[in-house]
Amino acid sequence: RKTARKSRGSGIVPSPFRPHVPADRRILLWTTPHSTSTHTAMLESGISPLLQVKIFENLLLSHVPETRESYGAGLLRFTQFCDRSSIGESARMPADRFLLAAFVADAVGTCSGKCIRNWLNGLRLWHIFNDAEWHGDEGWLPALKKAADKGGVLFKRPPRGPITPTHLRALRASLDLQSPLGAASWAAALTAFWGCRRLGELLIRSPGKFSTTRDTCRDTRVGVSVVDGHRVLSIHLVWTKTTTLQGGKCILTAVPHVKSDLCPVWAFQNHCRINHSPPADTPLFAYRAPSGWSYLLKDSFLRSSSTVFRSASLDQVFGHSYRIGGSLELLSTGVAPEMIMKLGGWTSLCFLIYWRRLAEVIPSAISRAWKDRITEFARAHGHPSDVDALSFDDD
Repeated sequence: RKTARKSRGSGIVPSPFRPHVPADRRILLWTTPHSTSTHTAMLESGISPLLQVKIFENLLLSHVPETRESYGAGLLRFTQFCDRSSIGESARMPADRFLLAAFVADAVGTCSGKCIRNWLNGLRLWHIFNDAEWHGDEGWLPALKKAADKGGVLFKRPPRGPITPTHLRALRASLDLQSPLGAASWAAALTAFWGCRRLGELLIRSPGKFSTTRDTCRDTRVGVSVVDGHRVLSIHLVWTKTTTLQGGKCILTAVPHVKSDLCPVWAFQNHCRINHSPPADTPLFAYRAPSGWSYLLKDSFLRSSSTVFRSASLDQVFGHSYRIGGSLELLSTGVAPEMIMKLGGWTSLCFLIYWRRLAEVIPSAISRAWKDRITEFARAHGHPSDVDALSFDDD
């Protein structure tokens, strides 16, 4: 069961309107006097307390846990601001345009404009949940949002380095691929890499957050085919970041012999063979354990693999590094950017910002293009395609 935790700078004035709850439930369980009037109006309309609970719990489920946590952080910042400014409980919701303007102005320069906008998004959802009017786009707010963009503190993560075949081979050497955990870990790594998928689409965050509507399970559809002599697996994902509950496909193609030790098709089938006969609602990369089935968690997977990479003196990587590394590897072998975009579930060419080491990729692509043209020219004129075999001696 998930419990609330205290984080740095999260102090607020104690209030019966704000119980100590996990961040992703603040939107639902933090209230104001206005909330009471809303519930009373619902009762007067014949909506029982039980039906009200069903309404609000389903409203909560309309947003993924990460979004709810992020919005809960915005509500926390707003509450802290109101506490510091001695704003009464009744004035906090519906928050008028003057209070919201003061909140934004107070935050300008302390974080990025994007961060402040996200806080406002959380406040807007809080108002929607409590059937309160929202004034976040009125008066000075549009101008202040622009000021927040211009005067905000730039927060930029350092570029995420890619997972490389060297990383993967170091990881493989550290795993027992015939053990349940080793087989699941290796399959997850290669699925994320060659499928160019987000780890959050393949692994669960915690047992308490596992949901069959969000997390792909072992009973998902897995298509098997052969294309140009290569085995192909098509795994249905029940949820992706860009399509949400419409889901998507993770396509894995067997790699050539030179990299057969990194074959995702073999790794996935090995995982299914060793971790066989799971209950239908078992997460895709769960593995057998003495006490039953254990979940392969995203954080623990990253921690264990990062330890391996540090021991091998390799570049530190992060969750997105598998996705970046896979797209870079496919790009460097000549796969068209549009195909990589489709494979990884990107909805636009914005995924180009994830590519690293373009200084290596671009010359390689140009060299391949030249080689293709040379071969085409030589074939058309009856010459050998090997440049070194050509004679340039004067007649």
